[in-house]
Amino acid sequence: MSKKSPPGMIGTPPSARGGRPADPGLHAQQIAREWEDVGESYVSRRNRELGIPDGMNGQPDYDGDGHWWAFNPHGRQGGENTTGVVVDSGVLNPALLKGHKGSRLWARARLRDRIDASISHEYEELMHDGDHDAAIKAAPKTRLPISAVARRINRARSR
Repeated sequence: MSKKSPPGMIGTPPSARGGRPADPGLHAQQIAREWEDVGESYVSRRNRELGIPDGMNGQPDYDGDGHWWAFNPHGRQGGENTTGVVVDSGVLNPALLKGHKGSRLWARARLRDRIDASISHEYEELMHDGDHDAAIKAAPKTRLPISAVARRINRARSR
């Protein structure tokens, strides 16, 4: 008597699920939305570990319902700040800095190093009254204990 082998797959095949967008930014945003709770938990914890003050660990969702978040799955720039430090889906995009200084390091970096680079940039931007250029220059020398790779990314961006 022959034994019936199990099916090769259970459920809807990936090709029938709509797949992932080819654009790396849209792909990153889609993944960020699916894993929003994990992103929120990690970024909030990492902000605390790096010494971001409680009142600056995230900010209200000003464009939405006002709930507090440290991770914005809808944004695609790497991070933002109005009153606090927020990381967004851009950190999942290896092509985020394509055409800009630091892009090769960014593309090869681990996610946690990209998150550290983003947190330190957004923090320094808050410390420099929203001046993006000043934050680019200050981030490599930040007082935050970011990873060595994140500091290298920030240094490359500041050149």
